[in-house]
Amino acid sequence: MIPFQPQIADATPIASAMERLNGVKVSAAQLQTALERLSSLPAHLRNKAPAQALALQALAAEEAFAEDYGSAALHARIVALAKWTALHDPERQSDAEAVIEAAARFPLSESEDGVRFEPGGFQEMILFIEELPW
Repeated sequence: MIPFQPQIADATPIASAMERLNGVKVSAAQLQTALERLSSLPAHLRNKAPAQALALQALAAEEAFAEDYGSAALHARIVALAKWTALHDPERQSDAEAVIEAAARFPLSESEDGVRFEPGGFQEMILFIEELPW
């Protein structure tokens, strides 16, 4: 049995949500700015999804993302980074700049609890970036 794949008028399959999120080009600077924007929210709003969404939508508009999913892509990368950090670097021993650069570049994947970075590959990318001579 062939799984259902929605299509648009020209018979081109519609990209999955994950493909759309991964298709948005996010720079390390944009991701860093998004993290700073969320951390600058008032304390009582910082963990509220609607406040985060509005802050990231405003940032995506300011950054003029070409894709319609700019704010969603930023949010997905921030969530994946938070999950990875909590599980694999809770003491934050990795180089912060390398982690942000990797989070901007590494593909998102789906898991049972939502979006994430594949842990082994993400760690390898961080280590690779740490070794770059820039």
